[in-house]
Amino acid sequence: MGSEKQKVKPSKDHKQSITNESHHQTVVKSNKKLKAVVYIFSVILMVLFLVFGMFVGVFFHYYSLMDINDSDEENAYSNVAPITNSDLDVVPGNSVKLSDEKMHSDSDVMNILLIGTDERTEKFDPYARADSIMVLSLNKKTHAVKLISLERGMTVQMPGGRCDLLTHTFHYGGSKLVIETVRTHFLLDTERYIRVNFSVFEKLIDQLGGVDITLSAEEANALNKKLTKKVSEGKNHLDGKSALHYARLRSIDSDWHRIKRQRNVIASIKNSMKGQSVSELNDLANTCLPYVQTNLTSLEFGNLLLNLSQYANGDFKEMTIPKKGTFKGLGDVDFEANSRILREFIYD
Repeated sequence: MGSEKQKVKPSKDHKQSITNESHHQTVVKSNKKLKAVVYIFSVILMVLFLVFGMFVGVFFHYYSLMDINDSDEENAYSNVAPITNSDLDVVPGNSVKLSDEKMHSDSDVMNILLIGTDERTEKFDPYARADSIMVLSLNKKTHAVKLISLERGMTVQMPGGRCDLLTHTFHYGGSKLVIETVRTHFLLDTERYIRVNFSVFEKLIDQLGGVDITLSAEEANALNKKLTKKVSEGKNHLDGKSALHYARLRSIDSDWHRIKRQRNVIASIKNSMKGQSVSELNDLANTCLPYVQTNLTSLEFGNLLLNLSQYANGDFKEMTIPKKGTFKGLGDVDFEANSRILREFIYD
């Protein structure tokens, strides 16, 4: 009988070699996976840094274009003290009475005064008048937007006991006095403003390619007395100059109707901007921001920029102050009643 071949058992060294090789392959595979993860993470991180860097660059570019005015204007009332009822003693009949209630505030709500001054030049005049005053109220939590027009012909109290029109406060003390007047008369928590003049208004509309406005026969006839490019009753596509004349028109009716016209222009501007491409909006910003004055901080401006699309699509409401039934002519306004109405409207 032939002898059977004996089976050779693997030695301990051989087994150890196989184990080491298997472990080496596992380590190599793990290293490759780790390198792949590190590479992908590095790429993502690099992209995020690039995007962040681009945003920061765009943000500082836009912010630097504006006239940042965080100092007091050197006007007649540049050192404005808070207005109190004690200031009213020198006013015959105490025709202006302020509320004794406390000012309401909410960290989620930011109120910005929008001031349109009446210069006809590109440069800002410290002694201009506030042709238009509005409050832009932004809810940072819900992104609701509320726009309040303040009738510029209201009689208000200024430091020293002088009464004058709200529109004139800018001439006497610049944006600081306008802000202080609005704060004390309406108990409105606001410290920020954005100021534009006639020049940027025209530039903005011309850059958008014009705005669509529906005119009444009376409005068209009044505008045709001032415009070289004639308009007609019904829908018209207005350029910057024509839209400015329309927004300032009050000779055929009143200042109240003029406020409505201003809102019509704002609504048309908003609609026109929705159809703009990123490139067109960039051109718009580069054209108009150099003619904007503000005391917004860089952080506040950055927050607005980040949430711009959400505000554009948020809930929108508007109103005019003073409300019907709260005044006996613009020289006799119940500021206490209007401050309550304003508080309820802004803070619900």
